[in-house]
Amino acid sequence: MVKLIVSLLVLAVVAQQAYGDFKSINNKESKSVVKEPASDGKKQKQNNDQGQDQIENDQRSARWKGSLEVPEIPKGWMDLKDGCLNGMRHQIQEEINASYQYLAMGAYFARDSVNRPGFAETFFKSAKEEREHGSKLIEYLSMRGQLTDNVSNLINVPIVAKQEWKDGAAALEDALELETKVTRSIRKLIQTCEGKPYNHYHLVDYLTGVYLEEQLHGQRELAGKLTTLKKMMSTHGELGEFLFDKNL
Repeated sequence: MVKLIVSLLVLAVVAQQAYGDFKSINNKESKSVVKEPASDGKKQKQNNDQGQDQIENDQRSARWKGSLEVPEIPKGWMDLKDGCLNGMRHQIQEEINASYQYLAMGAYFARDSVNRPGFAETFFKSAKEEREHGSKLIEYLSMRGQLTDNVSNLINVPIVAKQEWKDGAAALEDALELETKVTRSIRKLIQTCEGKPYNHYHLVDYLTGVYLEEQLHGQRELAGKLTTLKKMMSTHGELGEFLFDKNL
């Protein structure tokens, strides 16, 4: 029994000593593997390498963007003369102006304090149509080769002069006047382009068949709506406007 106890004590002492030696070795190894911070020279080299890579990327991007030059091609097919071309540019701006004005009308009647959803939807739709008219004219200029350069002055953002109306009838009156103004501008453009020395019959046919007919129908529709609304308001006042809005 005494021998067993002595043997266990010896084993315990040996195990404790072995654990101490193992811990000491681990501490030495961990200290030896700690990396020294990079020197200033290495950091500078890394920064220089990164800067050089960025310069090479920028140069590569510049080569891709500016490597293709505009080729020289015959320009005889670009026969849209300055007078007619200026008229087209003016008409594009007229369409954009009308679009912004209709947008202001729609925004006014969409207010919670006004709450005429029928009027709002009608004017928002008109704003979209006028914007599409301007886009189609731009597409036509592109088709005739007139948008290869200097397009920065093609469209100017207009300042909307009027943003509130006393009632729906006043807004419809302004809309009818706006459509009449755009129609007059189209007619003037047609007269300019079909006469000498321009004789742009294709453009005149395009303006007459697409734009002018739509403008005339739009004027008639607005005039009819305005007549109906005024009749309803003359007998029922604001209730007449409310009912008219519900049927727009």
